[in-house]
Amino acid sequence: MDLKGELIAEEGSFLLELRTGISWNHNSFINLLKEAHKEYQNTKNDSELNREIAEGIWYISHFIKEWSSHENFPKVHSNEYYSKAYDLIHDIAYEYFMGESVYTSEKIIIEKIEELNTLTKQ
Repeated sequence: MDLKGELIAEEGSFLLELRTGISWNHNSFINLLKEAHKEYQNTKNDSELNREIAEGIWYISHFIKEWSSHENFPKVHSNEYYSKAYDLIHDIAYEYFMGESVYTSEKIIIEKIEELNTLTKQ
């Protein structure tokens, strides 16, 4: 699914499953992260951002953690997984809005996204 579909919570999106299904779909989450990072890469040199995309990235930068941190939200992954997931959301929002990576190399964020996959296998 593309970023816009993820951000407007289309059927099968991470946000729709999170909000209405009260479920954390790891694969959809990884897709959301990768699509948002791709948007950063495509727009990092632009002086203007697409308002619809910007609103969505701003929204996920706080909503995902707030919603899934509730004591009644079913946690299927480790605390380390969620901590790293929340950090990645923050880092991707930062890079999108600031036009620069928080890391010394843009490849690091991809490595951190892939690291989440290893945490699901533990």
